Amino acid sequence: MNPIPANRVPLHWGMAGVFPGELNLWKGDQWANQHRFVAEQGFSGGGIGVGDLTDPAHRTILRDLAESHGQSYCVHVGLDYCDPVKVTHERLAAGLATLLRFRDEVPVAFVAIVVTGGGHRFDRTVPLERQLEALSAGLTPLVGGCREAGLPATIENHGDYYVSDLVELCRQTPGLEIMLDTGNCFLIGERPDLIPDEAFPLVRATHWKDHFVKPNPATLHFELTGATLGAGHVGLERIFQRMCALHPDPAGIRMMIEWVPDPDRDPRECLADSKRHLEKISGGLFPVKQKKF
Repeated sequence: MNPIPANRVPLHWGMAGVFPGELNLWKGDQWANQHRFVAEQGFSGGGIGVGDLTDPAHRTILRDLAESHGQSYCVHVGLDYCDPVKVTHERLAAGLATLLRFRDEVPVAFVAIVVTGGGHRFDRTVPLERQLEALSAGLTPLVGGCREAGLPATIENHGDYYVSDLVELCRQTPGLEIMLDTGNCFLIGERPDLIPDEAFPLVRATHWKDHFVKPNPATLHFELTGATLGAGHVGLERIFQRMCALHPDPAGIRMMIEWVPDPDRDPRECLADSKRHLEKISGGLFPVKQKKF
């Protein structure tokens, strides 16, 4: 891999999971243990829900980790293109109001949107063009409100749409950007190496994930297993090169790993090697320099 200049490399590495049992995080408050683990492993934050912001105990933990370890968070929201637009607007407006109410207490880096209700581009009852139009109509007020607050709003390819579909959705929804989940491409039969060039300037965040893949002719399934980051079939190093080359401001991308362990390895060793992958591709800019307890 050709070296990338430091000013062309993302600076923020967060961790969205996963947390297998071998990490011993289930004793006591598992939710708190996971967020502390993310901070102590050198990452810059994880994912939370709107409900975490309304929970005083959760807010206290998130605030303390922000102060001690420089954490900032991704808030997840969902929408269904089959819901009435008015219902979607009211629900997302309430979520944004909650987010903004507690933003000074709990630092939020960006919003990540996922399509819920089982919707996907192959829905035979709703043509793809209508799906994208409905999603755009539902998202437009939220995205506008996020822009006014200086808060990026992203849509994730969540095993439901091609990245090229999300490029079109962003075109229809000014201000909307992409959370690129590198592993989810395979979930819908999309080749990660064929992500279109025009998608990369729209990437504001990632779920940096790797998989081993193989076809199963007997079941007509495409089987995925976890992989140490950089060791699987996704081609993460090439994707990283393209993203850094094509994005106008790679240092502003919120990179979050969503590490799924290799089933044939000890998860702790898999995570250690995955972190070495991050250090390699970032030119030594991982782990993030943070305050310690």
